[in-house]
Amino acid sequence: MASRELRTIAHALVLVAVMLGLVAAALWLRGDPGLVRPAVGAPRPLTTAHPGIPDSGRQRQTIIEELRKLNARLQAIDEALRKGDYQVQTRPVEGAGAGAPEEGAK
Repeated sequence: MASRELRTIAHALVLVAVMLGLVAAALWLRGDPGLVRPAVGAPRPLTTAHPGIPDSGRQRQTIIEELRKLNARLQAIDEALRKGDYQVQTRPVEGAGAGAPEEGAK
């Protein structure tokens, strides 16, 4: 039994060695890497339209300022709703059909 297991392991190792040899040959024969041109970015001037490297700190500060403004507006709306400053007025729709509520119903 032990010799059969050892033969199976030997066959598996030979198969792995052959596959590694094929990979090595493919890498060797695929071509000269010097023939491939390196990627080069096109130079562009730094302007306000294209500021270059983004400033993540400034972006976060802008987001925080906008959130503070939004929170202040929402707080003002919430306070006005709680005080009852808003009044809702309705008008009957002219030419309303059978699905419209009657004048006296509220």
